[in-house]
Amino acid sequence: MKVNKADEFYKILERKAIYPVFQPIVNLQTGRVSGYEALSRIDRSSTTLTISDLFVIAEQLGCVWKLEKLCRNKALKAAVEKPENVKLFLNVDGNIIQDKAFIQGFTNRKAMKAGVPASDIVFEITERSDIENYQILQQIMKHYADQGYEIALDDVGAGHSGLNRVVNTTPDYLKADIELVRDIHKDKKKEIMMKLLLDYCNATGAILIAEGIETVQELECLHSLGVHYGQGFFLGKPERAFGNISAESEEILERLNGRKNILFLDISGK
Repeated sequence: MKVNKADEFYKILERKAIYPVFQPIVNLQTGRVSGYEALSRIDRSSTTLTISDLFVIAEQLGCVWKLEKLCRNKALKAAVEKPENVKLFLNVDGNIIQDKAFIQGFTNRKAMKAGVPASDIVFEITERSDIENYQILQQIMKHYADQGYEIALDDVGAGHSGLNRVVNTTPDYLKADIELVRDIHKDKKKEIMMKLLLDYCNATGAILIAEGIETVQELECLHSLGVHYGQGFFLGKPERAFGNISAESEEILERLNGRKNILFLDISGK
């Protein structure tokens, strides 16, 4: 790692040159927005780095919590504009609880100030680092669950999120990785794997969210399989405001859902 990148990193933290964007998470069986994932972006006038670069540098410098705290604080401040009865998904590094700088109760205080109840917040455990010790992972999940938050496992089916990680924990949501979604309508094996994940979620009471939906065909295939929720550029891009789904995807979901009259679980509670 070059020194100048470390300097850029610290300058970004000092200037708090990060802002949140929110991508809709959509109930595929109703077409309604039931949640938003909070993502972070950098003020491009201040650096050439990307947000992914920042987290790599933060890990190398031992400053992951400092960066994550800034991102989380920005997202929760903006959450005062969040619609009622929808979830806010916040990314959390799986090893963050072991960081000596980690501040317990930080999210509670910020969420209360923003008027966001704990029941509206989902902590999404990301794939930035592997956790081989499932007892630690369960400890992290219990830490947040005991405070009234829900838990999602991100990128299931890619990287470190193998089946062992899924069956050794009890998440409220599984987010199927983009690689399982990409061209799923052309690949029977991907369809079979997605159906297995869906069956597992239905049997355990978890919600399956398909990430990275970018085409009409992917959306139609996932809908036909009965996947609960979807997220991706085709449904809605990350924006600074809490927006609705795209007009095209709304029209398609109205058409698809007009063919069926089945009750599906809705995380919005309605």
